[in-house]
Parts: sequence; C-alpha cells; structure tokens
Amino acid sequence: MSNISRRKFLVLSTAATAGAIVTACTPAAATEAPAPAATNPPAEPVATKAPEATAAPEATKAPEATAVPEVKRTWPVGDVARNKTLNYYWQAAPAAGNFNAFAAGYNHQTGNSLLTEPCAYYGAHADKTYLWLAESYKYNGDATEMTVTFRKGIKWSDGTAFTAKDVASGMERLKRVKGLNRAGVYVTELKSAEAVDDLNLKVTLTQPDFRLFFKSLTFRFDLGDDTVVQPDHFWSTVPDDQIAGYKVYDQAKMLPLTTGPYGVGTSNDQLTNYDLLPTWWAVETGFVDAMPAVERLTQTLFTNDTVAAQKLINNEIDQPLDLRPMVVASLLAQAGDHLTTWTGNLKPYGYTDWWPISVWFNTARPPWDNAKVRWAVSYAINRQQLVDVAWGGAGKAANSPFPEFKKLDDYMAGIKDLTDKYNVLEFNLDKTASLMGEAGFTKDKDGYWVDSAGKYPESNLYAPVPLFGDLGPVITQQLQNAGFKCEHKSPNDVWTAMDDGRASLYLFGHGGATIDPYDTFQIYRKADVMPIGQSHGANLARWSNDNLETIIEKMNTTAMDDPAMKGLFHDAMDIYYQNLPDAPIVQWFHRIPINTTYWTNWPNEKNPYMNSALWHLTCAIVMYGLKATGAA
Repeated sequence: MSNISRRKFLVLSTAATAGAIVTACTPAAATEAPAPAATNPPAEPVATKAPEATAAPEATKAPEATAVPEVKRTWPVGDVARNKTLNYYWQAAPAAGNFNAFAAGYNHQTGNSLLTEPCAYYGAHADKTYLWLAESYKYNGDATEMTVTFRKGIKWSDGTAFTAKDVASGMERLKRVKGLNRAGVYVTELKSAEAVDDLNLKVTLTQPDFRLFFKSLTFRFDLGDDTVVQPDHFWSTVPDDQIAGYKVYDQAKMLPLTTGPYGVGTSNDQLTNYDLLPTWWAVETGFVDAMPAVERLTQTLFTNDTVAAQKLINNEIDQPLDLRPMVVASLLAQAGDHLTTWTGNLKPYGYTDWWPISVWFNTARPPWDNAKVRWAVSYAINRQQLVDVAWGGAGKAANSPFPEFKKLDDYMAGIKDLTDKYNVLEFNLDKTASLMGEAGFTKDKDGYWVDSAGKYPESNLYAPVPLFGDLGPVITQQLQNAGFKCEHKSPNDVWTAMDDGRASLYLFGHGGATIDPYDTFQIYRKADVMPIGQSHGANLARWSNDNLETIIEKMNTTAMDDPAMKGLFHDAMDIYYQNLPDAPIVQWFHRIPINTTYWTNWPNEKNPYMNSALWHLTCAIVMYGLKATGAA
C-alpha cells in the first residue's frame, strides 16, 4: 500500500468512526472475543493441597525460533536492516540508560523485559506454562518450603555460569535492602533462601505460600518479580546503599548482563535498541533450536493514535500501544493487506486483557463511603449502551472484577446465585433514585442530586485520555441522565489525582488475578488503605472489610487447586457485591494492530501461544515466536 498522509488518514478514519457510532446506537448484543483455538497445554504450575508435596509440571518446549543461517555474531551490533528489525512504538520514553531493575523510573514495558528471563512464563489464553530457567519445582506439605531445580548450562551474557546462588542472593537482597522494586513478598514472607548446590534452590518461608512460584517467579502479563533473577557476581560488588541508583548501562561491556538473547545497544532519549547477542545458553544447550529471527527491537516514543496509524500503514512500525476500537476498524479498512489483529478483521479486534475496568469510588470521602450510593451509580450505568456507543460493539460488559480466563470462569460459574442476586449488569434508574433517596438525597430544580444541605456530591469522573477517551464521556452522560452532577475530567495530573485521593470517581482496571482469584482480593487489603493525600498504593478504593480480611488470610494458606478455594471465593464475592467498592463496567481488550509486512506468526486467537503485547513481561515468548517474511 502507498504511503498515507496524516490528513488523509484523519479524513478516512473520521468517516469510519461516524458510521460505527451510528450503527452502535441500535441496541445489539455484546460482542464476545472469539474463543481460542483448542490446545493441549500442560498443567499450570500450581501446588496441590497439603499434606502431599507437589511436583511441578513437565517442562514445556519454547516456541520454535525461526531457523536462520548460522552467522558469526559480534558485539556491539552495527546497522540492522529494516526486515530484521522490529519497530515497537510505545507510550513511555525510551529508557535512556536506565536498565537497573531496582532503580526508580525503571520500566519493563519499554522492552526491558527482554533483559530478564524468569523461572517460567504463563500464557492465559492458551492456559499454557513454559518452564524456562527452572526445570522443576515443588513445595513441602504445608508450603513453608519450596525447592527449585534449574536447567543445566544457563549462562549470563558475559559467559559466567548462572547458578541457584543468583536467585538466592536476589531474594535475600530484596528482603535486606529497603525500598527496592518488587520486594514485598520477600520482606513479608522470606525466612531464608539457600543455594543447595549450583542447580538447586531451597526457599524457607515464615508462613505457608502455595503461590510463591506462580506469583513471583512466573512472568504473566505485567506480573512477576524481575528483580529476583539478577547476576550475583555483579550485584555482590555493589554496596547496598548504592543499588537503587547504580548505573548498569555500558554497551561495550554488554551491561546490563542477561541470560536472554538480547542486550542493550544504542540508548538515548529518542530510542533504545535491544540487539541480538553473539550467543545464548538456550541454543547452546538445545533448549531452543535457533536464535530469534528478530535481530533488533527498536523502541521509540508513542505520541498519539493518529500518528501510530500512519506509521503502521506506511510500514514504519510493527506494533504500537493498543489503540481505540474505532481507529482499529478504520485501519483494517484502509490497510487490511498488511495489518491485522488478534481476531483478524472481526470484532472485538483483540484479546481479553487481565485488567477489567471499573468505576472506582474513593470510599474515604462521603457519600462514597455509603454502599447504597455506590450501587446507585452502578444502576445508572447502561453497560451495553457503553459498549455499543463507545466501542462500536467491539467489546463486552463485565459483571465482576475478574478477566474472563478459563480458570477464573470456573470460579464465576460457581457463584451464579450471587450474580443473580446482585446483578451488576442491571441498568435501572428507578433503583438509582430509590437508593439515593434512602441515602438522604433529593433532586434540586435542575434535576441533580443534593444532600440535606443542598450540596452536590463530588461526582466528576476522572478518566485519562486517550486511554479512556471513548468510555469516559459516555459514562459521564449516563450519570448526568441519572441525576449526578458529573463532568469528565482528564487534567494533566489525572493519574496523580486518582492516586492521591483528590478524585472521587475514576476509571481504572484490576491488576490482579489470572488463574487464581486471590491476587484480585489482595487489592482490598486493610494494610493498604491509605488516607487521602497519600498514594492509594494497591488499594485503589481505600476500602476494606474485616470479614473479607479473614477470608483473604484463609485463601493465602490454601492451595490454588484445593476445593476449599471455591467456598472461600463464594463468601468473598458475597461481601464484594454487598459493598461494591468499585462498579465493574467492561472487560478490557488489547486491540493491538499488528504489521505483517516483515514479521509473521504473531500470536492470535487461532494460535494463542502468548498474549501479543510487547510491553508485558511475556514479551520474549512473542519475540521468539516471530518469523521473518524476508520482505525488502
């Protein structure tokens, strides 16, 4: 396809968007993501219930790398042809030398996830585990001890052998040094980490934890502790008080060190190059068949959807940040010869992400401390209309804080009595009015709710743009129609306003569960409730419940596949729905246009070997799966 100008794209996409909105105004059923193709994945790496010790699943072979001619690779890498480069266009500025995973401002989403290999990767859409550095693992009977056996032949990029000591010292470092990233579980649970020998690690905990391997040593979506697997022979030379600020970028010395196939080449404020290293243990040991076909991943700064669309059409980039559905529909109409999505040219143009969206309430501020008022807002939201109008039907409403993944769907199927009783999907303005009346509100002459003093409840909806630029205005209008004096707010400091409690209502996702509901309930822990003016930390709603706290503690000491988890889940969701600290509205979809001009075998609904977002910690599995087309 010939190059397209910004002006031409805007004209074409505006026409497509207008047509989609007109269509969306006609009531229609929500569009569900097509089901993934059948797979035969290994069992997920989860512990069985005590007293029996658990064995890890058998190793899963990595996606086959594209066979490429044997060449003598050198470092640093010089020029790399476009057809051997993957151009990644993402919203954060390039790292500019910040490749220390312990440092403030470090961001795995820019491509840095390629620099850390975990014990395992997990792909939710195929329900598939790739044991990676770890060959196996097991717990003792009550999960107060975990042993991990690593693969033979793993090396750091400087040729030093990787051993169990690297991970043992990493855990101890996170426990010992205050303020390091992703240290929480080690500070609260780690008693000791010991390298029994070069290949075997023994972790002793202060409490049972059947989830340690999965939640900390397994990369899935944005989850996993990339500060654990670090080279001891490097970090042991750095004083504790210098770790967080230590500079580790030196291209000539191959710093930062990694066990993966990519190192950092050029790094400046404009771009970062992640270049293929001369050797990789996984090829040397036969764990994978060949080096990846992608010789360079270049990350540059995303500016906006329109520029991203231009660059995709013109073959300047291969993957951007996920785009809004109307933009994606327009892109597919204009450049479907070389652009595609997870679901091809069909809605919803993407896959279900691990981040279902809610209207969150700041429960530290009246009247949002009143569950009746929170439910009144929920009844005021017409979720189907929201999907149809804001997303042109390319999405699905949500009735819980959980993404629709196989393991979590099994949990949700067991609480139908609760979802019938507490119907989050119900749109009912009469119930809104009744609950607001019970809470002491009346309507003023303009039809807006006021309290006994004639004051409007602070009801402005904080929803960042462009991320929620389609959802925010529609929800705002729905709340206005229900009598809430509401405006859509997206100031320059919108994220900070949501974080420190200035915002009362805001759109955000649930960074929690993937196969086990425990992670989502962690969001509502009492210990994480912060006063207004401080960062909300993990607890976005500033809400907790003593009975839920007890259930969470029981979950923490219960194996993921113990039948007792289903009963605990039922009890926890009963409390959640009664109190509704946030009102679920939609499943979140990653609608990521993919350029197939230079690279094929991107994961999709028929081949869901991993979710395709390069900003997740699972980026490496996607990179290893890509095949070069050879296009000039």
